[in-house]
Amino acid sequence: MDGSQEIGLQKNSSAERDFQEPVRLKERLDRLLREAAQVAVELSRADGTIKGVPHYSLIEGQAHELGQQLSRELQQRQMNEVVASQALTAKCPACGTRCELEPRKRKVTSVDGETGLQELAGYCPCCRRDFFPSPRSLGF
Repeated sequence: MDGSQEIGLQKNSSAERDFQEPVRLKERLDRLLREAAQVAVELSRADGTIKGVPHYSLIEGQAHELGQQLSRELQQRQMNEVVASQALTAKCPACGTRCELEPRKRKVTSVDGETGLQELAGYCPCCRRDFFPSPRSLGF
């Protein structure tokens, strides 16, 4: 096998891995969701939340609570990744001075309840005030 054939095989192998990665991750997510549901059912029996044959609204309510918990966790993790991928400086919206940004955690209330999210915040020594950079100043 010559060098060009070997490079072609490496490219195909890399492209196949790139194509299979979302499929693998989706299968993993499905497995973890099934496992979370099983643990939630076992917990509801173990802690006495569900005894005997429950009304379906109780089952549905517990499922909705678990979904909200997952939503809040997903929001936190996505925002952590957004913060980690951004520039560490931005211009002050008032005076234009380039300022350092630091991640800060604050509580927000989403449709799925209160959660702590990280976001970038700056402090302008000229204006002596904190600011949250606009998406445009971060390159969005």
